[in-house]
Amino acid sequence: MLSTTADYDTLHLLWRILIRISHLSLLNFRNYDNLELALPLGTTVIQGANGHGKSNLLEAIYIMAIAKSPKVTTDRELINKFSVLQLEQQELSYSKIGCVAEHIRGSENLEIHYRCQLSQNIHGFVAQKFIRVNGSPKRSSELVGIVNAVLFSVGDLDLIYGSPSVRRRYLDILLSQVDKEYLLSIQQYQKANTQRNHLLRLIRDGSSSVNELTFWDQQLAENAVILTRKRQEAVEILEGTSLPFHRLMGGSNEKMSIRYARTNVLSENIDLETFIKDLERSRRRDIAQGSTTIGPHRDDLIFEIDNMEASKYASRGQSRTAILALKMAESEFLYIRRSTKPVLLLDDVMSELDQTRREQLAEHLKKHDQVIVTTAELSHIPDSFINSSNRLEVVKGTVKTI
Repeated sequence: MLSTTADYDTLHLLWRILIRISHLSLLNFRNYDNLELALPLGTTVIQGANGHGKSNLLEAIYIMAIAKSPKVTTDRELINKFSVLQLEQQELSYSKIGCVAEHIRGSENLEIHYRCQLSQNIHGFVAQKFIRVNGSPKRSSELVGIVNAVLFSVGDLDLIYGSPSVRRRYLDILLSQVDKEYLLSIQQYQKANTQRNHLLRLIRDGSSSVNELTFWDQQLAENAVILTRKRQEAVEILEGTSLPFHRLMGGSNEKMSIRYARTNVLSENIDLETFIKDLERSRRRDIAQGSTTIGPHRDDLIFEIDNMEASKYASRGQSRTAILALKMAESEFLYIRRSTKPVLLLDDVMSELDQTRREQLAEHLKKHDQVIVTTAELSHIPDSFINSSNRLEVVKGTVKTI
C-alpha cells in the first residue's frame, strides 16, 4: 500500500519511464496490406532488402508519436496503392496505423484511421485522418506526446545541408512532443502569420489600411515570444547534452556547437513589446514583399565544428558524427523533459558509419529500454549487438521472426 507522497511520486516516475510499444498494427499502409506485429522490450534488429518495407515500419511507429509522417506532407501518400485501386470499385476504403503503448499501470491503444474517398482532384482521391485513444476520438494534438520517439535516418544530414525550414521543423516536432503550450503556440502563430501575410498583400495593392496590422502584429508577437524562448532553451539543452556524445563518436578534440539564429536581430530582448516594435520596423519591407520577414518562421539552427559553420566547412564524416550526437542529445532531452525514455528508431544508420563508430553507437544503444534498428546488410551491425537483440526479417511487406 502506498502511504506517503514519496511513494506516489515513485510510482508516477516508474509509470512514465516504462512506456514502450508492445504491438504495431498496419492496414493498407504503404506496402503493408495487413500486419499484426509484436514488438519486444530491448533491442530489435530488422533486416531485409531495400524496398521491402523496413523503413515503413519505423515511419509508422514515429507517426504514432508525432501524429504525422516525417517523410511526406500529405496523408494521401501513406495509403497502400492497392487500397487506392479499390476505390474504382467502391466509394470508400480504409487504412490504419495502430499501436499498444504499455506502462506499469496498464496500456494505451492508439489508432490513426485514414478514410479514403474518390475526389475530382488531380490525385483522384482524398484521405481524411481520424485519431482514437482507447477508442475515444481525439485531436492530433492529444495524440502527440503519449509515445516519445527519436528517429535516426540517413536523410538526417539535411539538418545540416538542407534549408532552414528542415531545421525549424525538427525543433517544432521535438518540442511538440513534450510541450503542449508550444504545440498550441505554433498552431496559433502559423494562423496569425497566414492572416498577416494576406493583409500585407492587400495593403500593398491599396485594398486595406496599415492600421489593420495592429491586431495581427499582437497575435503574431504573443506566440513568437513563446516559440523563440522555448526554442532557445531547447537548443541550449541540446548543445550541452550533445557534447559528450560528440566527443565519444568523434574520436578527436573537435568541439561541436549549436546555436539558434534569430531573424529579428535588431534587439537581443525576447519580450512582447520588443517583438511588436521589431514588426513595426519591418513593416515597409514586409508590405513590399507581401510576407512577414522576421520571426520564428524565418529563424534557423546553426551547427558549428570548432567555430566553423558545418554546412560550409565540415566533411560528410564530421557532419554524420554531429547529427548522431544531436540525435542522442534529442533522446536525452525527451527524457529530461518527460521522465520517459523514448523509443529509438534507427533506419539503416549503421551503413553510414565506420566500424569503430558502429561499435560505439551499439554500446550506447544497449542502455536504452526499446531500440529498433533496420539494416539491409547484417555485416553493418556489430556481432555483439545482433547476439543480444531480437531479430525480424521483412520480405515484400511481410514480417517474420528469426
